[in-house]
Amino acid sequence: MIDLVLDSSDKELLVGIFSNEYKDVISYPCWQRQSEMLVYEIDKLLNKHNLDRSDIGSVIVSKGPGSYTGIRIALTVAKVISFALHIPMYVGSSLEILRNRNKKCLVVSNARSKRSYCAIYDKDEVLLKDCIKENNEVLEILKKDNDLLLCGDTSYLGMEGYK
Repeated sequence: MIDLVLDSSDKELLVGIFSNEYKDVISYPCWQRQSEMLVYEIDKLLNKHNLDRSDIGSVIVSKGPGSYTGIRIALTVAKVISFALHIPMYVGSSLEILRNRNKKCLVVSNARSKRSYCAIYDKDEVLLKDCIKENNEVLEILKKDNDLLLCGDTSYLGMEGYK
């Protein structure tokens, strides 16, 4: 059985499958087209690995922070899959979905108006819960901790990050 991961809370559409045998993610800019592309990308990813919908054991979906409409799109698709297949659905932070599970990391997403949604994780520990900070505060956090890996869409900060 696989876990299906969905996130359309930001400009990027993210569809992933995870299990002991599979780990694959489709992620690309899809602003204002998530509702058109989400189900198509799920089918594309399943077909790529010769999997069927019946191979999905659970659905994990983002609850934000991010675009309210984008969150609703992924939640609706996740609820339909969960209901139709009689499988559990789990909801988590979009920042947690983007984090690196092996390193201490700062995960960011553009909150607009020169602000960032952010959180800090160190493996399984949450060091800073989801919050909003001014972009200059985020850059200061990075300057103070050289071991911190920057994750997420960082283009709005003028930095290259991990996706």
